[in-house]
Order: sequence, then structure tokens, then C-alpha cells
Amino acid sequence: MLNKKMNIILLFLFIFMAGCDKKGSEAKEKRDNPENIQSKTAKENIFSNNSIEKIIEIFSKKSKSNKVSIENFEKLTYENKNYYYAKIHSRGNAVYALDYSGLSATSIFLKVNNVNGANLGIIENMVVNLIQVSDENIKDSEARAIYTKILSNLGEKELSSLLTYTNGIIYGIRIDPATGELIFFARESEDEKAVTSIPKLNFIDKKKISEKALTKLGESN
Repeated sequence: MLNKKMNIILLFLFIFMAGCDKKGSEAKEKRDNPENIQSKTAKENIFSNNSIEKIIEIFSKKSKSNKVSIENFEKLTYENKNYYYAKIHSRGNAVYALDYSGLSATSIFLKVNNVNGANLGIIENMVVNLIQVSDENIKDSEARAIYTKILSNLGEKELSSLLTYTNGIIYGIRIDPATGELIFFARESEDEKAVTSIPKLNFIDKKKISEKALTKLGESN
């Protein structure tokens, strides 16, 4: 009887020690690989890891807190590509849009038909809003610093600039010197050539889009 009790005690002691070793190993792994845990947490805040519905929800939440008034997102198919777009209130010539493949977004961008001295401050606020949608961990001051850095790298001949940020997202801007059109985008991609194709999107090709779609996009004058 005594031996049986002793065996039970030893069994529980063995299980307890094994559990302690497992917890110790997990704690050691966390200490040794904190960047892996942080990376996993950070990735959950990157737009491309969320569903289209989630991104639109984040857009609505961030736009409200940043006081950027937008309409509801609507779906548009153009040149065999799928988009969701939302017109920005009081800015009939500006839209937010995202393109996607399957259930995942590949990029999000802001398109403004004409940039001038009067709307530079408003455009900055709209860009900051987009940057915070692209990564929910980015605060207002950090988003403005990202935008400032991108602007400082604009070329003299070609008004475009790219920045690969620490979160893995490539941010970019392109301004058409002839029309004043501005496109600011965020994309998680290793191929910068693919990224630069975004500013070439033309939403106002009347052969491809109906006048109704043009009105919704705020592209017609």
C-alpha cells in the first residue's frame, strides 16, 4: 500500500516537473525570440493580412477619428481588375481605393485629381489617414514623418518617390506635372516595379467605364 502511494506521488511529481520544464522552455523561447512574437503581432495590423471587409471597417474607423469624411465603399471592376473605392466628402475629385485579388487586398491608395497650394494641408491629412489604415500600429506623428520622408525624396525630373518602411510596406507617391494628379499608395510587395504600376491606373477611360461610374468616382468635371 505504501509503495502504491509512493508511486502515485512520484508520478504527480514527474508530471509537475515536466510541466515546469515545458513552461521554462516556452519562456526561454520568448526571451530568445522576442522579435518573432512582435513580428506576428505586428503582422496582424498590416492591411494585406486582413479581409476586404476588415480593411473597409478600419477605413471607416480611422477616417472618423482623423476627421476625414468618406462615403461607403463600392465595388468596381476595371480592365479585369477588382477595386473598392470611396469618394471623399467635400473633395469631389478625391477617392480612396483598394485593389484586391481573391479575398486579400494587394494595395490601397489615394487619388486626387489636382494638387494645388490651397489643398496641400488637406491632402496631407488624407495621406496620414491612409498610412494609419495600412498599419494600425502607426500613430499620427509617425505617419506624418513617413509622408515627409517620401516628399523629401521626390525626384526633380520625375515627381515620384518610394519608401520601404520598417513594417515591410512600400509607400509611394506620384504626381503628374502636366495635370497635377496625385496618387499616394501603400503596398506590401517585394517587387517595386509592380508597385509603380499603380499610379498608371486610369479611372477616366470613357471607353471602359460608364458615365455613372465616372460620376461616382468623382472623376468627371
